[in-house]
Amino acid sequence: MVDDLNIKVNKINYGIACRIGDNIYLNRKLENYPLLYDTILSHEFAHSSGFNKNDLLIDLNNKHLKGYKKEYYSFILTHPSSWTEFLPFGVYNNKFVISPLILGIWILGLILFLIWKLIL
Repeated sequence: MVDDLNIKVNKINYGIACRIGDNIYLNRKLENYPLLYDTILSHEFAHSSGFNKNDLLIDLNNKHLKGYKKEYYSFILTHPSSWTEFLPFGVYNNKFVISPLILGIWILGLILFLIWKLIL
């Protein structure tokens, strides 16, 4: 990709990875897992600098992690700092950011929970 030259990779101490504009944020502990690091970095490079339908499909399909699921889940389970990845919001470079996909999952979960409570 031509625009890959403008993308800056930033190391952070929490979450797993995300792309916001022309910045990719990666948990610095991923450096201890070189294959997983490269896989996740490829996934983030595949995202656009904004947010569109293709970005949603990239996350839902997650073809980059095929063959690396064991390492991915092992990383999550052994690094509690990565759990913030599953919150619908975060702070990156002192900016509040909302993850549309994660927010949608939380809302769907809340709706299902409320429906379940109404039925019982």
